[in-house]
Amino acid sequence: MTIAEQRAAGGPPQRPSGSGPTESGGSGSSRWKYGAVALALVVFAAAAVVFASGSDPESVTGTVDVANLPVGPTPPGLDGAKGWINSKPLTDADLAGKVVVYDFWTYSCVNCIRTLPHLRALHDRYAKDGLVIVGVHSPEFEFEKDHGNVADAVQRLHVEYPVALDDDMNIWNAFGTQYWPQKFVADRKGHVRYGHVGEGGYRETENVVRELLGVPASAPRASTEGNVKASPPPTQNISPETYLGLERGSGAATLDGPWTSEAQYVQADAAGAAIALAYSAREVNLVLAPGERGAAAIDVTVELDGAPLPPEYRTPDTMVDDQGATFVRVTGSDLYRLVIGPAVGQHTIGLTARAPGLRAFAFTFGA
Repeated sequence: MTIAEQRAAGGPPQRPSGSGPTESGGSGSSRWKYGAVALALVVFAAAAVVFASGSDPESVTGTVDVANLPVGPTPPGLDGAKGWINSKPLTDADLAGKVVVYDFWTYSCVNCIRTLPHLRALHDRYAKDGLVIVGVHSPEFEFEKDHGNVADAVQRLHVEYPVALDDDMNIWNAFGTQYWPQKFVADRKGHVRYGHVGEGGYRETENVVRELLGVPASAPRASTEGNVKASPPPTQNISPETYLGLERGSGAATLDGPWTSEAQYVQADAAGAAIALAYSAREVNLVLAPGERGAAAIDVTVELDGAPLPPEYRTPDTMVDDQGATFVRVTGSDLYRLVIGPAVGQHTIGLTARAPGLRAFAFTFGA
């Protein structure tokens, strides 16, 4: 089922916000769907406490009693995968007797990327105790169905646990997944016991894993490399995710010059084609591509309020040319970090393609 078909069936999958879940179309047994709905009520209720708190998700306590987790249905399995990375195809027999974290993600989703260090830490710490993490890569955009693109991203993002390639969203639909990222945790008997939507909740998730594995309270915990900071909580003054293609575009961005609008993206038809968007945030990201896989890299000028990015707003992707202009080099279909400022503020970002063929998909923002 395509994203468009899924949307027609019951609403688009999405990255999480502070609001409640939307329905999405799906398949799978009635037993799983009814059980998943019941479990989801518990999961979303817990998530609502985190979102409503307006504080660091790691500081919220008491949302889940790990010693008395609800017993959900048996997961529907991973037979819908179109391929695997880092593993042979995993069957129910392979996962029997294991605690399994099913992580639904896609590689151009900034929310998903922020969770990966914490998943790596869980994998590194608890794999020897019987934990299996399965990254279910369910693509939002067509280019994320390219197995070469996903393999490149898995290597670049240091994902070493098994990744199921859910190109047609079969596993997503069978689980009743609604968001990127979304996690389900199953116990050794094969019953879903816990779920989490979006970023955060890392300590709580680890507590659930430890309980289901039977790890003693005195045993060492997972260590997140690089001292990764907890994700900032949602705030009311952050711009929402902004799509540019015809399927979900809001018209919030201004296009100048020759552009062609497709279902999932807009494409620059000449050098000098530009995009402008007023926003409120500290961080601005944009999913970009230079065209089809293997196309030549395209440089894109990035300006803030009509001028080159000041040093304090530049990102690891920012480059500076001989004239002092700031730009990013789009080498493949991926998420590019355009702005990271010192604080949340209101600005206008301007992008100018220096060659034809640039594709722009969706802006995301952060505090």
